[in-house]
Amino acid sequence: MKKCNCILLVDDSLSTNIYHKKIIEKAEITNHIRITSDGLEALNYLNDEKAQNIKPDIIFLDINMPKMDGFEFLEEYAKLPKLMRKDIIIVLLTTSNWSKDRVKATETKLVYDYIEKPLDKEDLIRISNYYLEEL
Repeated sequence: MKKCNCILLVDDSLSTNIYHKKIIEKAEITNHIRITSDGLEALNYLNDEKAQNIKPDIIFLDINMPKMDGFEFLEEYAKLPKLMRKDIIIVLLTTSNWSKDRVKATETKLVYDYIEKPLDKEDLIRISNYYLEEL
């Protein structure tokens, strides 16, 4: 089975990250899982030259986080060089059921999907299949 190289989880909840990591590991769809606790840490990871060997294919991004939330991350992410952003899809993964968050997320071309937590195996496989087939 073909796999993604790396999935990046961006969420400030340790328990959510542990749960999502287990779901991803059980699905066996990626070689690497990286975890950051907020948008700023995720940007630092993406900008780290050492991390370029393990560039994420898929980023699961929480909205509500300290330091830099998901929407602030997207604003800064859009400023990164296109080559750095090439072939990365972003999925907002959130507990927010505010319709304004969903609208805001779908207005940006950077976001592939908006899913309410927790991530389940079906959504994970659908998203990874999209990545592997389309990009």
